[in-house]
Amino acid sequence: MPTRDECKRILSKLGFKHGVSPNIISTHLLSIDDKNDMLNGMISIEELDCHVKVWVKNGCPDYCASEREPIKPPPRLVKPFVEWDKG
Repeated sequence: MPTRDECKRILSKLGFKHGVSPNIISTHLLSIDDKNDMLNGMISIEELDCHVKVWVKNGCPDYCASEREPIKPPPRLVKPFVEWDKG
């Protein structure tokens, strides 16, 4: 089971990958139950990555407090890797 610090690192990596703050992932996407499931090892990194990806594509709606407006993700900080043609 991951520690709290490991879970924070996972959220930081996913936030960087998808161009959104890990704090926003934690406060707008993940419920308390989701966070507990993450700590108990019941949510894989791959599964969480998929959920974050879909959530960002849908405009980062706030699933934890419905009265807040969706947050627009900032522009991507890193361009995807493109392999150079070796021909």
